[in-house]
Amino acid sequence: MVDALTASFQDFVRQEKLFHKEDKLLLACSGGLDSTVLAHLLHAEGYDFAIAHMNFQLREEAADEDAAFVADLAQTLDAKFFGKAVNTKTLAESGESTQMTARRLRYEYFEEILDEYNYHRLLIAHHAEDNLETVLINLIRGTGIHGIAGMRPTAGRTCRPLLNTPRRQLESYAADHSITWREDGSNTSDDYLRNRVRHHLTPVLYDDFGLTPENWAKTAGYLRSAASVYDHHMSHLRATHCESRDSLWIVNRGNWVRGELRTFLHEQVHVYGFTDEQLRQMLELPGQRSLESERAVVYVTPERLVFELKSGIDKRQPNPKKISELPAANVQAGYYRMSLALIPRPEVLDEVGVQYLASPPLPLHLRPRQKGDRFTPLGMSGKSKKVKEYMIDEKIPVWLRDRIYLLTDANDDIVAIPGHCISERFKVRPEDEVVLRIALQ
Repeated sequence: MVDALTASFQDFVRQEKLFHKEDKLLLACSGGLDSTVLAHLLHAEGYDFAIAHMNFQLREEAADEDAAFVADLAQTLDAKFFGKAVNTKTLAESGESTQMTARRLRYEYFEEILDEYNYHRLLIAHHAEDNLETVLINLIRGTGIHGIAGMRPTAGRTCRPLLNTPRRQLESYAADHSITWREDGSNTSDDYLRNRVRHHLTPVLYDDFGLTPENWAKTAGYLRSAASVYDHHMSHLRATHCESRDSLWIVNRGNWVRGELRTFLHEQVHVYGFTDEQLRQMLELPGQRSLESERAVVYVTPERLVFELKSGIDKRQPNPKKISELPAANVQAGYYRMSLALIPRPEVLDEVGVQYLASPPLPLHLRPRQKGDRFTPLGMSGKSKKVKEYMIDEKIPVWLRDRIYLLTDANDDIVAIPGHCISERFKVRPEDEVVLRIALQ
């Protein structure tokens, strides 16, 4: 007869399509109850797996004893063992807590093993109560639908095959199979928020309000499904209202259902490091402005929000284009992509997104604007004007000005500002039978 843990493990792996018998698995093992039982379960079920352990050197002799225990466990189960000791406190990055540093180092090490030895999946032994604690912590700190949904059974190459499993099933399996494990002494302390939630909050939910791990696991499954539907709709909104261009992520502000834009941006702006107050300013304050976070800049206009990572600003390099022959299709020049071609003069020269010019001699050049650039805009009776002043007068946003390339002739005279204006000198005249057509894409 199949025991309760094995049955729930098999069902969850199959339903969530976590991995297959032919996959090579890597188990992250601390030596505690959860990961030790999972190691025995994988062995009993005939999976091809290895065990990885990181010694954070935070608990002196106890940490070394944990590492030795896990190494012996791997040998007992005939599993390959990977172990590494790190001085966690000396490897912390700015602003990192000890827990954050340990998590980062652990997953970096596991990723290295996955890549070097071609393991298909990393297995983490989080169980149902772990997931509830995570959700409660997220609620305490403030969260959205993904925080309420808790951990996912899969995230990239990481799998959590015990996510629906109550801890008591692990304890029962360990007792039935005489499995020993290591107890982490820090788990008894209330120094960490997770421990306080575990010791004082979840017992109230279980003992006083009748919550069970099984009911919680069922609810968590519903929440994950709801989060998946939400993600699908967010993807649709992203495809409908957003575009990526020239290192920019652009959100067009028109045609959103009431409340939709705020919800959408709330999911996105934190990736760029913006605060809730900055989000309010993006949505509510009139006019144009720019806001900065530690990682990014957002340029705000009534029509759109334009996000750029500061790392992209540092790497941005001018990329002039030389056009030696026509037609020239799909020319990327700064913000715009365009096609240029010589065509017979059409009867109508007024076409959205298209400019017509008298055919200038080749070669032509597309280049960023330079200090002191001047040209004679069409319709100004031959008066010249600085390109910078033209862009200001036309209310071209600051973020766009350096991304609009100028079209110049062989003498570096400005022929046009594609998408915006042509030079008086190169306007189409009645005698022109062939014209240059510039079409933005």
